[in-house]
Amino acid sequence: MRRLLNIHSVLSASDLVRGDGTLLARDEQMKLWTFMNMLSSSFYCTFISRGESNENLMEQYNCNTDAPDILAQYIFMTGEKGRLCWNDNEYYDPDDVSDENFISICKILFNTIEEGCRQMSRRSEKMTDFRNRNRRFCDSLGNIEENVSIYRNLLPEERQAINLYYLSIVHTINSYKYSKVSNFVSTTTDFQVANTFADDMIIYGWIPKRSFKNKYKLVEYVIVENGALARSHNLPYCESPVYPEQKEVALRCGLLPHFIIGFGIGNKFFVNPAIFQTMDRLSELVSYSQLLKHKKSVILHGMEIDQTGFEEFCRRTNYKRYIIFDGEKYMLNPLCKK
Repeated sequence: MRRLLNIHSVLSASDLVRGDGTLLARDEQMKLWTFMNMLSSSFYCTFISRGESNENLMEQYNCNTDAPDILAQYIFMTGEKGRLCWNDNEYYDPDDVSDENFISICKILFNTIEEGCRQMSRRSEKMTDFRNRNRRFCDSLGNIEENVSIYRNLLPEERQAINLYYLSIVHTINSYKYSKVSNFVSTTTDFQVANTFADDMIIYGWIPKRSFKNKYKLVEYVIVENGALARSHNLPYCESPVYPEQKEVALRCGLLPHFIIGFGIGNKFFVNPAIFQTMDRLSELVSYSQLLKHKKSVILHGMEIDQTGFEEFCRRTNYKRYIIFDGEKYMLNPLCKK
């Protein structure tokens, strides 16, 4: 396996193609390189990747890497959704900041750790190691009354962030009960890690870095090794994550096409066509201030994607629900098959 250390080495070592598999024209290549330079030079951007298997792709889209042109249509229109969209079962809502919901989240986290340690498998060894490294965290999860008394005094946005943090740990553990309705899709900042999960297809994208200067809410994600918020409020937090070597970033609800650069299958890299439209739009701007403002908007809020007929398009997949993020909140919608 070639050791590709970053997105630039991936692109340099690949045949750059459109969704239909034809090679990019020279001007399209230049737009791609300019786009990548824009992301690379920005303080607000972190590159991520995700390995996918043909089995998982077939479960979602009814197609896999055997039909990359069809797969490209789905990836660049719908992105990839968390498993809560694959069914219509009840799930743990991170936006519910009630005491009752917080208690439920703490209980499933505590029980998932304990059950993981009791199993006889390689995974149970990992879970036991995690518990040994985070003994204070695991023990303090059982202090329900004390934790709730702290939680209810937090601001609503802080309670929601704590919910996401705890649920991201349950997601990382990948228990059977929670994995079926997980709020998250796992990605990593380490490109080598993405290959170890599944390498039938690797998706490449970015996440916007949070900053006190951000005026608007950004897409939500959890850097799984970061328990700073919980620690600052004396709530249970992990000293180290379940799998510290994975450098995991858990994206809420899924990987939106607005933040996808493209995906690799074999030696081909399929480029998101929204990149070309984004660069065309930038070339039309007449002032430097407009240019800077629009660049920052793309990095923080993603590219514009024409999602006309989105719901009808989703009906071709196996999704039962879909997520809308309107820049303020996430909304889960049922997908009624016609």
